[in-house]
Amino acid sequence: MSLNKKVGFVFRQENCVGCGACTVACQIHNELPENHRFRKVDRYEVKRDDGAIDVWLSHSCMHCENPACLMVCPAKAYHVRDDGIVVLDREKCTGCGLCASACPYAAVSIREDDGKADKCNMCVELLDRGMKPACVSGCPVECLDVGNLQEVLKRPSASKQGIGYGDCITKPNLVIIKERA
Repeated sequence: MSLNKKVGFVFRQENCVGCGACTVACQIHNELPENHRFRKVDRYEVKRDDGAIDVWLSHSCMHCENPACLMVCPAKAYHVRDDGIVVLDREKCTGCGLCASACPYAAVSIREDDGKADKCNMCVELLDRGMKPACVSGCPVECLDVGNLQEVLKRPSASKQGIGYGDCITKPNLVIIKERA
């Protein structure tokens, strides 16, 4: 798979206000139960010379280059599309839970209603029609987007590191933009 074909989430961490609108938009679009979330917003308190500030991390499935979920799934329910998006075929899922345990980002969860794994698919049904994922469209401050990773990583402010997030062996495809828009 060529890097120039890969898409990933792009997050302007310094712009995020922690409102959770991305989480709600995702839940509504995917018709998820109230207690089930594909996208989460975590709060981190960062101490500075002039006091402490809250910094937020909006995250979901990282659509990793080396997805742990895919590697451990005995049912072969996961596959990686040519654009790098990791997709779960819930029909193949046996509910063993190995994928949820293996994911270093806690992006895979087991649904209470049917006992099967579930996760963000980056709204491939929308992307394939030229639209943005629900979480991106739902962000009122426009700090979340998707983009071609090769192009995004050329920006001087782009990084694979952020507060509450860092690159790991699975090679996650989330890029943090470290400048306020």
